Amino acid sequence: MFVEFVNQNIWWFVALALVFNLLLFSYLRSGVKGANKVSVLEMPALQRKGRSVIIDVNRPEHFNAGHIPKSENFQLEELKADNKALMKHKDKTAIIVCQTGSRSATAAKQLIDLGFTNINILSGGLISWSKENLPITSSN
Repeated sequence: MFVEFVNQNIWWFVALALVFNLLLFSYLRSGVKGANKVSVLEMPALQRKGRSVIIDVNRPEHFNAGHIPKSENFQLEELKADNKALMKHKDKTAIIVCQTGSRSATAAKQLIDLGFTNINILSGGLISWSKENLPITSSN
């Protein structure tokens, strides 16, 4: 009976399997091996634990328009071993921030390749920070 039902509705089962696989792929891809995701509310506690740096990977125009206080701006293209300003933070707790959190995953992978060991990604990025009415400064 079940087999007959499946045969009559095969396209629905194929569509269901496709959607399930896409959701699974999206979930698995969102994480970065060697990096932790932190919420906006967890971030201050993480900063208090020790030496930390907030690395904002937004483009300069977005960074200048608004960023988390005391964050440093490094574009993705600047995340290289010869960047002395970046590499001085190698042994610190790094909190990676972008607008939404999507560029942060790419940045985290690059920093891990550079030897950073304590990487954290701010979930939801600057947008989630703003939604909690936390302070934002601008460079304009």
